[in-house]
Order: sequence, then C-alpha cells, then structure tokens
Amino acid sequence: MDNNKNYAVTETKDVEAFFHGYAADFDSIYGHTKKRSVSDKFLDTYFRKSMRLRYDLVLKYTANTNIKTILDVGCGGGVYCEALLNMGKTVTGLDIAEGMLELTEIKTKKFVAEGKVNYVHSGYLEHEFTEKFDAAVLVGFFDYIKTPLEVFKKLETEITKELLMSFPKSGGFLGWQRKIRYNMRNCPLYYYSKKDLETLFSKIGWSGKVEIFDIERDFFVRVKF
Repeated sequence: MDNNKNYAVTETKDVEAFFHGYAADFDSIYGHTKKRSVSDKFLDTYFRKSMRLRYDLVLKYTANTNIKTILDVGCGGGVYCEALLNMGKTVTGLDIAEGMLELTEIKTKKFVAEGKVNYVHSGYLEHEFTEKFDAAVLVGFFDYIKTPLEVFKKLETEITKELLMSFPKSGGFLGWQRKIRYNMRNCPLYYYSKKDLETLFSKIGWSGKVEIFDIERDFFVRVKF
C-alpha cells in the first residue's frame, strides 16, 4: 500500500472514532437526544444557523416529485434520513460511525420495517453500490475529506439527477476555534473558499451544472446532472 493510501485509511479511522464517540452530543443539536444546556442553545442560535439553512435547502430541493431515491452520504444520526422518509422518499444512509447508525436506526425503525430505508456501515469510497440513486445528500461530509475529486468521480457513476452538498467556509474565528477542537481529538478538518470550490468543479467538468449558495458559515452546493 502506498503512502497516500496509508494516510487515507488512517484518516478515515480517525473520523470514524471521533464520530462514534460524539454521536449523542452531535445528534442533540437537533433536539433528538439529551437536553441542551444554556451554552449549547446560545451556540445553536448564533453559530449554528447554517446547519438549519442547509437542512431547509435539502428539503426544498428533494421535494421535487422526480426525486424518489436518495443516498445520504455521512448520514450521521439520521436527521436528514428521517425527514426524507417522512416526505415519502426511499433512502439509503451510509456512515462510517457505528454509533451514528445506531441512532438513525432507532429514529427510523418504522421505515426500516417497511423496507423504505437501508443503512450501510462504511466509508463512501470503500463501498460499491449496485444500484443508482436519483439524488445524493452530502451535508457535513466534505469537512473531513482530503480528496473531494475522488468522491465527485464516484458520485457521477451512482447519481442520476442531483447532488446537494455542503462545504465549510474558510476563515473566521469560529472556524479557527473548531479546527483546534477537532485537532485535539485527532479528527481531520478541511475548509473551502468559493474559489476553491469553483476550481474543484471546473476540474471535474461541472462548472455549468453548479449553484453555490453562501449560507453563513457554509457553502451549500446544488449540482444538476
């Protein structure tokens, strides 16, 4: 195995370990698990606004009746899976953190029993799907991906209509503070400028297919194939 592959495997395991341990705390941001503290609520109101904005945008675009099957990459605790299932979509959720998948399976057990949702415990690049999907949601995913072009190439083979993605914005005190916190827990974290995104989409040949929205601390990206 070459050095780049060794690094990628190690980095993926670091992200997996971080989110397996962080599952309950992370999910509580959306109000599904433990009670939020006063400081948590302050952060939710003033610093996590972009999380709500990107959630609303995903629901807006997936409301399209032509989108029936959705792949949620990095599905976490199932906030998006649950919402999409309630909209009548068929969903596949993928995540590298077992703790996160345990949360989402509990949250969507009714839909699991009905065969409307399937969950995969894996990294995205490591798993080969045999089916194609109308759309993919990749929210809070590229924060931890060093080589997004490899992900884009795979998505082109598996998604037929739309990609809905978020990318954390570079710069600012809060971004710097978050970087320090994640480094302390040995979890990689990557930020993007709008120019970075435009360069990436140009390299993959998506320039004419992309909409980039500036939403507070993130960029929300919609790609139409």
